[in-house]
Amino acid sequence: MEKTIKIYKSFEEAEAAEKEYWQNASYEKRVETLLYLQQLMLELFYPDVKRMEKVISFGKLGEE
Repeated sequence: MEKTIKIYKSFEEAEAAEKEYWQNASYEKRVETLLYLQQLMLELFYPDVKRMEKVISFGKLGEE
């Protein structure tokens, strides 16, 4: 992956470029970034934890 640096002249210009980047990013890249940020937060709040499991349950709409 080639890394590039861009200097923005205003916060609005930088924010617009970031929105455009994420709108054009693939779903894999979005999920990969989300999971990476989740991992960083877990390591920050729970530094001694070595393993965590995520449990997902699916239900029908309208059910609790």
